[in-house]
Amino acid sequence: MKRIQAVQLDPLLQQGLAPGYLLAGQDPLLLDESRQALIQYAGQQQFDEVLQRAVDNAADWDDLYQRCHSRGLFYQKSVLLLTLPDTLNQSLQKKLSALIGLLHADILLVLQFSRFNLQTEKQGWFSALEQYSANRSVLVNCQTPTPEQLPQWIQQRAKALQLTLDSEALQLLAYSYESNLLALKQLLNLLKLVYPEGKINYLKAKACVEQSSVFTPYQWLDAMLEGKTKRAVRILYSLKNEDVQPLILLRSAQKELNTILQLAGAERVVNTAAPLPLHNLRQHFDRLRVWQNRRPFFTKAMQRMRYADLFRLLQKLAQIERQLKRDFDADVWPMFEDFTLLFSHHAISSDRIGKSENG
Repeated sequence: MKRIQAVQLDPLLQQGLAPGYLLAGQDPLLLDESRQALIQYAGQQQFDEVLQRAVDNAADWDDLYQRCHSRGLFYQKSVLLLTLPDTLNQSLQKKLSALIGLLHADILLVLQFSRFNLQTEKQGWFSALEQYSANRSVLVNCQTPTPEQLPQWIQQRAKALQLTLDSEALQLLAYSYESNLLALKQLLNLLKLVYPEGKINYLKAKACVEQSSVFTPYQWLDAMLEGKTKRAVRILYSLKNEDVQPLILLRSAQKELNTILQLAGAERVVNTAAPLPLHNLRQHFDRLRVWQNRRPFFTKAMQRMRYADLFRLLQKLAQIERQLKRDFDADVWPMFEDFTLLFSHHAISSDRIGKSENG
């Protein structure tokens, strides 16, 4: 199976259609653009019908099977776009395998996943698709670019619009629109409209930029695990401005610390000043089913932690939970900031700790 980034899909389609496509990721813009590119190019190849279905236990599989069976004089070539759940149970896997067994050249199969991993590749339907397509299917990565990848993504989009960004303008766009590719696309289009000559410096970009980064609690957690203090605090207050409920952050952080507790075997600790153990982490990650792309984050956090640090973090979350139970509308954001600084291993002044622990 060929694996590409979403930005590579258009050039690849110019070489012809593959028998099947897998769109893997959660970025709304990349998913929508990939779907539209496939539908548009397939339409040029006389695939005039587009059938979109959600695959779940209520799906009408008999209808799907019948559509694959139907091949007559007036039959339309069809794009079959199926959105799959995060977890395919055995029943759905068998039904999907049966559907793949009915595919032919007049059906273009497009499967959309929010997550795709090694376990997915071991399922029977995946082998059936590889066999049907003679290993020519294409996996399109539709995950939002990481902060490290985003500048290159912006450069590629700007080049397509015949825009030239200087380094400061590029940094400003990456900072302002991280994790919000749709807003970033709109901003680049606006820059093209306002400055048709195409040369964009910092001042021109700043004149058009609106701070519209949209973050999730998962990005806050990952930043803390990685030890990126400034980024973690920035995301925390972005979440506050987006009116994310503190309880969501609390439960998310508790879940992460519980994973570290299990990875470290904290129930057997004798010396709290000892660093967290790093041996056999791979086996523990497998046992706890930690996603592959998040394992480096947990490893970084454990490399700089002692058991005492871990227990102190749990204590701080307990303080936040007690405060929320006393008053659900309490302002716990300063407490979350202290937690964020400690988790990312940033020094906290003693007076601030005292306020937090008494608060």
